Amino acid sequence: MIRAGKGTAGARWRARAPIALIVAGCVAVVGIAVGGAAKPLPGLDVVPTGHWIYNSLLGKAFHIDGAGKRADAEVSVPGAGADSQVVQGPTQGYVVSPGKKTVEFGKSTLSVEGSHPAAAPERPVTLEVRGGPYAVYREAGTVSRFGDHAVTVKAGGPLGTPVATPDGRLWLHRLDTGLLCELAPGSERLSCPFVIPQGHKGSLTVVGDTAMFVDTTDDTARTVAVTGLGDPVKLGVEVPETAVAASNDVEGRVAILDPQGARLHLVDAAPQAKTAPVTVGLPPGDYAGVAASRTAVAVVDRTSKTVRTFDRDGRERDKKPIPGEGGKPPVRGQDSKVYVDGVDGSHVLVVEHDGAVNEVPVTGAPDPAQDPKPVAPPPPRNPPDARGPVTQPQPPPVPAGKPDRPVAPQTTKKPPPVAASPPGAPRSVTATPGNASATVRWNAAAANGAAVTGYRVTWSGGETTVGGGARTASITGLANGASYVFTVAAINRAGTGPGASSAPVTPVVPKPPSAPGNVAAQPEGNGGALITWTPATANGSPITGYRIYWCPDSEGIDQPHDPPDCGEATVPASARQHVADFLLVGTELRFYVEAMSAAGNGPAGDDPTIPEGRPDIEVTQRNGMVRLVARTITESANWNATLPVVVTGPGWEKEFTIKLTGQHNTGTDLVRYPGAKGDRVTVTLYTKVYGEIVKTITWK
Repeated sequence: MIRAGKGTAGARWRARAPIALIVAGCVAVVGIAVGGAAKPLPGLDVVPTGHWIYNSLLGKAFHIDGAGKRADAEVSVPGAGADSQVVQGPTQGYVVSPGKKTVEFGKSTLSVEGSHPAAAPERPVTLEVRGGPYAVYREAGTVSRFGDHAVTVKAGGPLGTPVATPDGRLWLHRLDTGLLCELAPGSERLSCPFVIPQGHKGSLTVVGDTAMFVDTTDDTARTVAVTGLGDPVKLGVEVPETAVAASNDVEGRVAILDPQGARLHLVDAAPQAKTAPVTVGLPPGDYAGVAASRTAVAVVDRTSKTVRTFDRDGRERDKKPIPGEGGKPPVRGQDSKVYVDGVDGSHVLVVEHDGAVNEVPVTGAPDPAQDPKPVAPPPPRNPPDARGPVTQPQPPPVPAGKPDRPVAPQTTKKPPPVAASPPGAPRSVTATPGNASATVRWNAAAANGAAVTGYRVTWSGGETTVGGGARTASITGLANGASYVFTVAAINRAGTGPGASSAPVTPVVPKPPSAPGNVAAQPEGNGGALITWTPATANGSPITGYRIYWCPDSEGIDQPHDPPDCGEATVPASARQHVADFLLVGTELRFYVEAMSAAGNGPAGDDPTIPEGRPDIEVTQRNGMVRLVARTITESANWNATLPVVVTGPGWEKEFTIKLTGQHNTGTDLVRYPGAKGDRVTVTLYTKVYGEIVKTITWK
């Protein structure tokens, strides 16, 4: 694990000394209220330094002095697993065991002071930042903060890797909705004012004092701040959607790890970026993560059990093997150093600001409670006597007339039933705006021991409650043009659970859709065209479909779209392409696409193309007869064209005409052939534009 923090590099831990209150380490753990910790001096913003690690072999948590490169304090915490993390706040430390419990200890007393159940059965992402520490359970969508303002917040859905800005603001990415959410220092609820484009993926990072979202779908970066979402800035490199960014910059550059492609990109994502990106090729391996100190970036390769560091220009600064069974993902601490914890906690690698890597062994005596030694049985009270067996003393007889006291039978108490608690937060809350209205949808909340009896939907200016089986609510009476966020909370007999919010929506008077974007037409096959487009904007009324129509470019958009020269088709709202067939080849056609809704059809986007191809005939043998199907489009400036056909065989010939009818200008005919098996039968169609079209079959 790699961590860092701000503080005096030469600070030293002294067990039970008063200075320990100031140089105490950082934490990020399960969300519960933590009390009883010693308080820092009034008015002093205490910043923890160093790094804590749990050694599962010894059953102890050790403090690592990053400046002195040694373990200088230890706390006995038996029973925590090998995957435990240790995180610290100004006065308290926490050993977090996934799915078990969190053990709290005092950093001045170096003793355990309590324990608390884990918030979720997963290993959280921890952040040691001002106003924290924090633990973010990504799969459960739960954020926990410790300290004087401890709180547990439900985000309502799975989360990406969180980051924190120097002012203590925690930034989160909702993976299911694309919302970008903020938890301010001391706040007890999330604010989710921004949403990234639908379907886009990426990760958060911090450059200087500003959060940024690195979009790996369109290879851009945007600043994220309470004032708004910045304009996209091109990264200058192509990165896959699986790429991840370090949680902070390295001298102004964003470090982006492509684990599948074994590459590290160092990108200047500032709006006025002037330096070209740098790409570093890495050896093939299994890369566990990326983290940056002030001037160096570190990556961990689990295959070769190696940590590598690079500067902002991609120059390798150091390379060190990880002892033992390898290391956990790198983590940055508040002293801005990077730490890589060993799997069992018996060592830690410290990445200095210049990229140099130093190993610190974590040693000490095992905790007796962690590894109890067998205890010899006590010696017999009466040693054997050579003169014979020793008579053991007998209990005094019961006085006459006093019966033995009856012994009450032992009973096994049944454990008390688990008390019901308020429901969990509803999942996947969305809102769709309408005309002075909105439709809110969600997925069921966890019941937590008592059936959900209702869902309360609240918004600015109102609320409504629907039944426990409902998954949608129609909200009317809203103001067009105003922005609304809808919060849904579940209710059971134990109370009302936490709410989950939708992205902001704005009801509007419906208008016809906008024109589809990027309309493009190109030849497709024999006499066809492929038309593609990007979605139109609904403008307040759902799009119900798209209308495609075409005509020779010389006829204009207002001409009747009658075949054979023109045509039209209608496709569903989900369609993004259409193949038009049986077109006039060799003639420039203009294709128009317009979106349809209950508010009307929107303006059309258009693009011309010239369909390619030529007339064709299909010749088969059927019941002693030659069957031919002729299809031609260019011959039919007017319908019902008639073309000559000649069928020949050895010593035999038949001439006739075939009539092409219908919108597709096809004709079918049968000719009896009197020849023998093995004869070569040739059919020739005579066209005006393409000349003779010949097909030959062997008679069976």
